[in-house]
Amino acid sequence: MEALYFLESLDLLNLILLFWYTTVLELPRYVIGAVVTAFTQLFTAQVRRAAPPLRMTMLLVGHNEAAALRACVEGLNEQTLVQQRGPLEIVVVDDGSMDRMAEIARELQREGKIDKFLQVHQRGGKSAGVNLGFSSCTGDIVVILDIDTTMDRDALEIMLSYFDRPDIGAVSGDIGVRNATKNLITRFQTIEYAIGISLGRRIAETLGMLSIVSGAFGAFRREAIESIGRQDVEVGEDADLTLKLRRAGWKIRFAPDARALTDVPESIIALTGQRLRWDRGIITIWLRKFRSSLDPRMATFRLADAAIILDVFLFQALLAFALPAYLIWLACVYGEFMWTVVAATLIGYIVLDLLSFLTAAAVAPVSIFWLVPYLPFYTVLQVTIMRVIRLFALVQELFFRSSYRDPYVPARVMLQVDRV
Repeated sequence: MEALYFLESLDLLNLILLFWYTTVLELPRYVIGAVVTAFTQLFTAQVRRAAPPLRMTMLLVGHNEAAALRACVEGLNEQTLVQQRGPLEIVVVDDGSMDRMAEIARELQREGKIDKFLQVHQRGGKSAGVNLGFSSCTGDIVVILDIDTTMDRDALEIMLSYFDRPDIGAVSGDIGVRNATKNLITRFQTIEYAIGISLGRRIAETLGMLSIVSGAFGAFRREAIESIGRQDVEVGEDADLTLKLRRAGWKIRFAPDARALTDVPESIIALTGQRLRWDRGIITIWLRKFRSSLDPRMATFRLADAAIILDVFLFQALLAFALPAYLIWLACVYGEFMWTVVAATLIGYIVLDLLSFLTAAAVAPVSIFWLVPYLPFYTVLQVTIMRVIRLFALVQELFFRSSYRDPYVPARVMLQVDRV
């Protein structure tokens, strides 16, 4: 009770100083998101565009995707775009699979369901497979789709409609979680995708700061990709490709009404491995490779790109490093009272996350309000375990360049990149 009386006795300035980790480093992000979302919904009219007369190619690159390949290809023929304009060009790349993927792909080619099949007998990684496949794509727009990703029937028609201007280089689709009801870990990620992708990318596009077109479901103007030399070999190849396009002057769009579903990790071990790989990209991509975006002397300098780098630095990297410093400061200054502050902080985060999630759910194409009871679990996991994972990944990459040993890209390929 004494702790509560103490909190009640603080004025606004002292409350901000006590909770500086949240009020200074976190609250601005929530406030900006709320303001932008409100502005977008109230003052921006959503106009359904007609798809321009551009040809579309589907590029499917996979490793050991025998179980999903046929269903993916046959599902593409159910797209409304196919009903309107005829069959899509489909290019499949087998990236060194050890299962029956190549056999199934050849069957599909004989059946006339795919146009081109390319096989690499030794795995080269996603970027190498995409670059190889691009050589065989003839469409004006190339959609890179993970083979285990499924789309709404009008998703391709909607994505194509966003290329109504010649300076649009890429369009990101919205991605949801297919295995949402599996367990607590997948429910956590469903909330995360709703806030971070469905809502977060709406906000980023409105601010002109959309910095990633997902490699699982993204459409690219072939001319734009060719103009930047296609993909580089990176663990976070989708973010790298998007930032290269931005730096070259291409516009990036988000199509929230073009929906796809993907399976997410179902265990904390699998989730940890995935996030270690993603979070290392904060160093390798944004803060190492593209740090020149902060230099106004560069010919490629753009204010929006600089804002993206600063946003990543402040709200992802600095936030992770500041957490242990904040806890140590609380322990040294307030002793056991620190746990009251921590509890109050978590309650505050739960309220903020609830507001963010309700906003995301309000604009979602399907109802996800059933996830509201899981918000406290989401917040606690996000603020504790996921932030520790991010801190560990950042330290690994800063001091040990761990991304160069990540199995996502074969070691021999990454060794050549490291030499270059």
